[in-house]
Amino acid sequence: MDHIEVRAVHVSDAVALHELDFDFETDRIYTLQVRNRLLPNHVNAEEDGRVAFAFELVETAVDPPLYKNFHGSEKSLGKIKDLLRLTEGGFVALTDGKMAGGIFLTVEDHSSVARIQSLIVGRQFQRYGIGSLLLSCASDWARKQKCWALVLETQNTNYPAIQFYLRNGLEIWSINQHFYPPGDLSHEVAIFMGKRLSCATETSSPSP
Repeated sequence: MDHIEVRAVHVSDAVALHELDFDFETDRIYTLQVRNRLLPNHVNAEEDGRVAFAFELVETAVDPPLYKNFHGSEKSLGKIKDLLRLTEGGFVALTDGKMAGGIFLTVEDHSSVARIQSLIVGRQFQRYGIGSLLLSCASDWARKQKCWALVLETQNTNYPAIQFYLRNGLEIWSINQHFYPPGDLSHEVAIFMGKRLSCATETSSPSP
């Protein structure tokens, strides 16, 4: 891989993005363990009797491995086209002129955050820093939109994505075990991740 180019996304990129293999396979997921009763807070229980609910994401092995197919139908091409039409900002990465991945963003005006609607990197192009490069471009774009944070939603089953985002400075900000309506995702847990952004411009101190 000799050269990586990043440019603004265009609706005409839909077909090339759809042709990427961005499915994933994992032998680990995160399982949400919830204790639906009040438990003693061991730090302060003896002092004031305070209690708390307990929520825990536990790394769990799965056998056979879980496989998710995202791009195996014409319907998925339509979803990508719809995504690009609704995207307010985004970038694609090309390696030696070939489509390698893309990131697509919208701004939530009420909260002044930039939301990553999707991040796609073809499996044959992973582990070359392309996803991290696209995230960096997204952060720069978000700062220009005066956003204070970059946020996204993923699922507890997407262990590779969660690990990738954690390595790139995002944190798990919240979880919702009843986020998805009846259907393919109804049994999955929504994981909301985010990253605070530094100010787009720093105000320098006046010279003495």
